[in-house]
Amino acid sequence: MDEPKATGCFSAYDYGLKSPAPSTCTPRSKVSPCQYSDRLIPSRAATDLGTGLSLLEADENSFRGLNSSTATRGTPDDENKAVYDRLLRSELLGLTTPPTNGKGGDMDEPAILGTPERRSLFRYRSSPNSPLDDLAGQQPSQSASPLPLPLPLPLPFLSGGLMDSPAPPRPTTRKIPQEPFRILSAPRLEDDFYLNALDCSGSDVLAVGLRSCVDTFCMRTGQAARLCDLGSCGNTVTSVTWAKAGNGTHLAVGTLMGEVQIYDVVTGRKLRSMGGHQRRVAALAWHGHFLATGSRDTDISLRDVRLPDSHATYLRGHSQEVCGLKWSPDGQHLASGGNEGTVLIWVPGRDVPVQRLAEHEAAVRALAWSPHKRGLLASGGGTADKYLRVWNALNGTCISSVNTCSQVCDLLWSQSTDEIVTAQGYSGNDVHIWRSQGLSKVATLSSDMARVLHLAASTDGQTLITGAGDETIRFWSAFPPCTRPRAATAATPPSHAIAGVGSSLGRLTIR
Repeated sequence: MDEPKATGCFSAYDYGLKSPAPSTCTPRSKVSPCQYSDRLIPSRAATDLGTGLSLLEADENSFRGLNSSTATRGTPDDENKAVYDRLLRSELLGLTTPPTNGKGGDMDEPAILGTPERRSLFRYRSSPNSPLDDLAGQQPSQSASPLPLPLPLPLPFLSGGLMDSPAPPRPTTRKIPQEPFRILSAPRLEDDFYLNALDCSGSDVLAVGLRSCVDTFCMRTGQAARLCDLGSCGNTVTSVTWAKAGNGTHLAVGTLMGEVQIYDVVTGRKLRSMGGHQRRVAALAWHGHFLATGSRDTDISLRDVRLPDSHATYLRGHSQEVCGLKWSPDGQHLASGGNEGTVLIWVPGRDVPVQRLAEHEAAVRALAWSPHKRGLLASGGGTADKYLRVWNALNGTCISSVNTCSQVCDLLWSQSTDEIVTAQGYSGNDVHIWRSQGLSKVATLSSDMARVLHLAASTDGQTLITGAGDETIRFWSAFPPCTRPRAATAATPPSHAIAGVGSSLGRLTIR
C-alpha cells in the first residue's frame, strides 16, 4: 500500500501538547479543517503566581492611567479591585492583608464584587526547553488566551469572610421604663440611712419595718397583713431580713433595744427572741440556719438558730456601728461595713478578718456580692465618699470604682444580668444601674422621690423594688427574667402581672 504524501495542509502533529505548525505550502482551493486534540492540558509548573499577580497590578494601573481622562466614574473592576486583589492573595498565595476601602481606611461595609473586565493571570504554556519543542522545530508559545473560568466554588474559611462578611452586630440596648408600674404607700417608713427596713422573700412576700410595726405584702396576690407591733413595749424596728433556708417563711427582726426576734410569717407567731447586743441591731444576714447580726455596739454576732441563745460567736473589728452585713452566695465569706468607712471580710471559724478594705471615706452600709462570679464584692460609701467600688474580696484588690455623685444608701447585684443597682441618697435621690465591668451607667430611674434607702428584687429577677424616705415603695420593670431563680417555688405568674394591677400605675396602701 502506498503511504500518503506529506504534502498539502497536513503536517506532523503532536497530540499531547502542541498546536500544528504553520505550513509553508500554497493552500489548495478547498481547505480541510485542522485537527485538534480532544482536550488541552495546561502546564502550570512554570507559572509564577506572585510575578503574575504583580504584572496584573501593573497592567491594571497603566490601563486606568490611560483611561483616567475619559472615565467619569469607576468601572466595577476599579471599584472592587481592593477586595478582589485580597481574595486572590488569600486563595492563591496564602497571604492575608487587612481590608481597606481603597482610601487607606478600614472597610465599613462588606464590598459587593463586580465582574472583572480583564484578567490575564494564568498563562498556559509548556515548561521551558521541552524535548517536544525540538521535535516540532518551534519555540514554545509565550502566551495564549485564557480559558474560561469555571463556575464559582464554595470558598474556604481563609477568605470566605471577604466575600460574605456580615455587618458587625449592633449592641442591643435594653429599654427600661422610666416610671414604676406600682407604688405602695408605706406610712411611717423611717428616713434613716442606718436602718435596713425592707426585704423580699423567695416567695415574693415583702417585709417592711414601719417604725414599731412589721407589715408584709404579697406581690403575687396583692394582700397586705400586719405581722407584729412592738409599740407596746416601747421598741422600734431597725432591720428585717428573710431566712433563705427551708421554705423561706421565717423572718428575723432587729430592734432598737438590741434584741433580735424570729417570726413564722405563716402562723404569725414569734418563735424566739435573742439578746447579746447592747444597742440597736441595724444589720442582719442569713445563710442557711446561721444568722449574722451587726449592732451599734460595733460587735457582729454569729448564731446557729437551732442552738440555744448562749451559743454565739462574736466578731470584733469595727470601731463604729456595723451598718451592713452580707453573706457571699457560697457562704464562705461574710462582708461587713462600718460607719468608719471600713469593709471587713470574715471567714467562718476565724475571729479576725481575712481582708480589710479601707478606701471608702464615709459609712459603708451598701454591700452586694456577685451571683455570677465568685469573690466579687460591691460596696458603696456615704455622703462624704459617694463612690461605688468593686472588689476582689479574695485578695483585697479594688477592680474598679466610680464616683456616683451622691450618697450610696443600698446596693443590689442583679441575678439576671451582670449589673449593679445603686440606691442614691443626698443629693441625687434616684436609682442608677451600672454594668459591673467598667462601671458604665446603663440607666437612671427617677420619679420625684426622696432619697432612696432600700433595694430588693423579686424572685424572677425582673422587678426592682425601692423604698424611699417619702414613705413610698415603688416597683420597676428593670431586668429580663432570671434563668437562675434564688429559690425553687411553685409556678406563679410574674410579679408585675397580678390581676387588677397589670402595668398601670396603681397606688396601694399597706395596712
